[in-house]
Amino acid sequence: MLKRARQRFESSGEGRALTSLQDKDLRVQKTPTCRMALVLALAAVLTAPAGGGALAAPGEAPVKPAGTAAARLGSETLSGAYLAAKSAQLGGDINTAVDYYAKALAIDPNAEALQQDAMFAFFAAGDFRRGVELAAKLRDNDEAGKVARIALGIDGLVRADYGKAIEELDILDPSDLDALLLGHLQAWADQGAGRTSQAIERIADLNKANWYPVFNDYQAGLVAAVAGRADEARRRLSKVVADRSNAQTSPDAFVGASEALARLEAAAGRKKEALAAVNKGLALAENYDPLTTLKGEIEKGDKVAPTIGSVKQGAAETLYILGQAINRGEGQQVAILYFQLARALDAQNPRVLVALAGIAERANRYDDAIGYYDAVPAGSALKRTADLQSGLDLWSAEKKDEARAKLRKAVETYPDDLQAYLALADILSSAKDYAEMSRTLDQAVALAVKTKEESWNIYYQRGIAFERTKQWPKAEADFRKALKLSPNQPQVLNYLGYSWVDQNQNLDEGLKMIRTAVDLRPNDGYIVDSLGWAYYRLARFDDAVEELERAILLNPADPTINDHLGDAYWQVGRQREARFQWSRALVGDPKPEAADVARIEAKLRDGLMPAGNRKADAPGQPAETRADTAAPQPKPGEPSSTVR
Repeated sequence: MLKRARQRFESSGEGRALTSLQDKDLRVQKTPTCRMALVLALAAVLTAPAGGGALAAPGEAPVKPAGTAAARLGSETLSGAYLAAKSAQLGGDINTAVDYYAKALAIDPNAEALQQDAMFAFFAAGDFRRGVELAAKLRDNDEAGKVARIALGIDGLVRADYGKAIEELDILDPSDLDALLLGHLQAWADQGAGRTSQAIERIADLNKANWYPVFNDYQAGLVAAVAGRADEARRRLSKVVADRSNAQTSPDAFVGASEALARLEAAAGRKKEALAAVNKGLALAENYDPLTTLKGEIEKGDKVAPTIGSVKQGAAETLYILGQAINRGEGQQVAILYFQLARALDAQNPRVLVALAGIAERANRYDDAIGYYDAVPAGSALKRTADLQSGLDLWSAEKKDEARAKLRKAVETYPDDLQAYLALADILSSAKDYAEMSRTLDQAVALAVKTKEESWNIYYQRGIAFERTKQWPKAEADFRKALKLSPNQPQVLNYLGYSWVDQNQNLDEGLKMIRTAVDLRPNDGYIVDSLGWAYYRLARFDDAVEELERAILLNPADPTINDHLGDAYWQVGRQREARFQWSRALVGDPKPEAADVARIEAKLRDGLMPAGNRKADAPGQPAETRADTAAPQPKPGEPSSTVR
């Protein structure tokens, strides 16, 4: 159920606006900032499933969690410290790794290979200050020099040393993506030095690739806005949002331009134009919190702040936008470096924080993700999203009491937020607390009806909660309502159809529903299993064997399907095969619960009751109660910061 929760929550703009619309046709995925395997190998540690502690803020040393495997290695020698760092990296504990790199450097501060490893690790962990110290030593290194100089250039922007920034960022023979990044960062340095016209001209001169324009117009618009050149900013930003195809190249730049233009128009008192601009973005990302919040502020006539308020924030936006453009596959590893460098410029940037949290989640590093979400500023439009996703991550991190408390608090804090109730209901479902789940979904249904956001899935989930708490009339009504809202949902057809067959009512209609569900999802082993088990309940054992054998081919390790197939084999006289399937059920994945183990062991010992008395047979359950098989159809992705 929690897996399904993530699929719905993350694909909804009211969920994580945490995944960029990067899954669309992004044409920027050309060449990472650094092609070197060394960079990717060192950055890859942040995408490895593991359990490190919360990441340090830029400029701060990471805190080493106690009791790690690496901490038990000898680290008083250079080789010991280095091996401890590598061991921590392999375990996915980047925070401990950087601590041991620091110890190794204290023993031998001049080992260049060690400096390279440590520099990349420091940057990847968000320890910008220590990374810059090493970058100063490695700026002329053949392998690490490019990344070192980019970091030194960013350090110049941080310290408002704009001449130094431009000098360090003047790198020969850059790739297409490098050239765009370097040019935009230098333009922000120009702006910091008061050379607005030169900054905009520098951006205009960037023309190495045909996918540059959307990025150039967006950055030039931001530079002009910061400089107070409203007409120039309006022209550049309008050019981005006037062409919807720009969203195919960079959905984040498109939505960012929509927001920046809307804020510009609102500040000028042009309410109509401001709403038109924000609606351009909402047409692409209808539930993206920063845009929906901004639209509400504009409609109420509130004072609206600009998107970018400083050179450092503008440079951070450059890194964020390009990081999102490559934030998938191997590019994700370089995107981590972009995002961490952006944090050095704008430590509390909520979009950068949620982007990093999203990467941590995909690597199952839930503690790190929670740390990023918790760092999202209280006044941010993404705070609600961060709170809800943090609650789901607490559950995934096995901090279940904290997860419940967090999401219960969320429904109190956001009483009119449908997604808050759904997130809480999802973890209650995972906990099999169907009573509280049904009460939570009562509130969700009431809110959905009130706001005209009714969804088949809300009724479907509440129907499951009612069915599991033996309130069948209510469950049946909700399943029917779900099918009225969305008639061809295989999960609902399967659940309702099987429930009728299991109760020996509406047999023809119930079996027809299950068959329809199988036709819609022919490769879903759980739904095929439901059809087979329905045949079993109707004493059509030969048909049951046929369908259950097909189900086991689709999901060979599932204990329930193996159990069901064993029962069917027994009823057709294939008793040796029945016992084999029951034995497989006992070692299935996921492991069967204790009550099921006892029941299966009894069958292995005593066999089954005769076919005419099936009360002792394995209880049948619709697929939805056994596995995450009912993920709703996702909405189009939402811009990252982004939940994707």
